[in-house]
Amino acid sequence: MEDKQPDKSQPQVVVMQGRRFQGLQGYLLFAILGGFVAWMVWGQPRIDVDVEAYQLQIKLLEQKVDSLNSKNLVLEKESDSLYSKISTYTNRINNLNTRINVIRKETQAKLDAVNEYSTNELQQFFTERYGFNKDSIN
Repeated sequence: MEDKQPDKSQPQVVVMQGRRFQGLQGYLLFAILGGFVAWMVWGQPRIDVDVEAYQLQIKLLEQKVDSLNSKNLVLEKESDSLYSKISTYTNRINNLNTRINVIRKETQAKLDAVNEYSTNELQQFFTERYGFNKDSIN
């Protein structure tokens, strides 16, 4: 049998259990992480924000919203008054249409009655109304 010896050409990994990050490597890693966190918190450049300008813009926008709300209220009142006027006009138009239909029916009835007059009845009507006699000479 052959003796099995590890191959020297391949790298070997040695695992050390229980001794992670101890000593100088642990302190160095902790210092690097601490420095990075400190730089992230305090070392970032500050963003200058003009808060007063934004507050002024907010106030101006609030004033504009208030003025638009008051104009909206005026327009709503005007809309309501126009709606009531339209309702009144609609009622008047409907009443007039009803009267027109009644007059149209009465006129049609009179026209139908005139169409049914005989020649003698028409002559009598005009003689009584205008004193006109076909046989008389003026």
